Amino acid sequence: MTEKSLKNDEIDLIELITILWKKKLWIMLSSFIFTAIAGVYAFTAKEQWTSSAEVIAPRTMDLGDYFSVRKEYSRILGSEFDAGATASNLFSQFNLLSESLDERRKFFVQSDFYKKKVEGKSETEKAQILSELISKHITIKKPDSKKEPDLIGNKISFYAETPADAQNVLSQFISTINQSAYQIELDNFLLYFNELVTDLNYEKTKFERDLSIHKSVQLENLENALRIAKEAGITEYAKSLGITNGQSTMQQALTMSEAKIPLSDSKLSDSTYLFMLGEKYLKAQIDVLKDSSIVYPPRYYQVSSLLSELEPLLIKAKQAKANAFSYQASPDYPVVKDKPKKGLILVIGFIVGLILSILIILLGSFIRTIQDKY
Repeated sequence: MTEKSLKNDEIDLIELITILWKKKLWIMLSSFIFTAIAGVYAFTAKEQWTSSAEVIAPRTMDLGDYFSVRKEYSRILGSEFDAGATASNLFSQFNLLSESLDERRKFFVQSDFYKKKVEGKSETEKAQILSELISKHITIKKPDSKKEPDLIGNKISFYAETPADAQNVLSQFISTINQSAYQIELDNFLLYFNELVTDLNYEKTKFERDLSIHKSVQLENLENALRIAKEAGITEYAKSLGITNGQSTMQQALTMSEAKIPLSDSKLSDSTYLFMLGEKYLKAQIDVLKDSSIVYPPRYYQVSSLLSELEPLLIKAKQAKANAFSYQASPDYPVVKDKPKKGLILVIGFIVGLILSILIILLGSFIRTIQDKY
């Protein structure tokens, strides 16, 4: 580059600085105006504060009364209870519901926070606010060792216009999802529990019904046989087997053979031949049968014992409480707002005003120079 060209560049630069210096008031005024505009925005824009919480799978102690109910249920039935699997199922249900837009909608529609925000709004505005709350205000981040190596559980965040609202709404949301997740788990357990109790009650009732019917039929047969025995004059079983002169040898043999075989295998076990037992024996059997209680099989007492333990436990299960998650970090109270960053906005406003005014002045000077040449 020649000495002349260097000299011309120096002259041009000095000329530009001179032009800008002459317009310094306009530059300062422009910067002030843009800074003021930025300040108006910074001090009137809605603030955004974010509260965050980190949740992990529930520990055994978080299962509360539900743990003892499930443990006792398994003990009664002679099975094993896997507390780890139950905790994992609860946390999976919690995560599923927390990401459900329907569950979020259900929560916000019933919340005081939403009701306050939509006061005096049109239906369209209400729908828009609800949509933003559901899809934008709540975020969930899953552990990522690359981006956030310190994150162990799921990070749930919610932002609002005040730090108190951000913390309170997030706490309420997590609590609501927790209750819903546990209720689903409890309802599934109670479904099988109720079914088991119903089946056992039916089995017990069937035992009672069938054996009661059997006793009634047996009693009716004995009473009919007693009436026949009275009519036939058969007083005692031994006398009815006595040998008379009119009996043939074959009849005597048949009668004696019936006396030698067990009663259950004899014709006398048939209601048709019961009268042959004699009036005295039949009456004694009727009296004993009426006074004695029904003798049930061992299974009946097993079922009764199970019901005596399960039915009180069922009532206890309906009242049990548990958490579907555990806090690694509870919802925090934000101390630094996300936006607006007032200082940064003021600086940006000043710089934009400064640069824009300089460009306008230089552009105007360039246009005038071109006009003077032509």
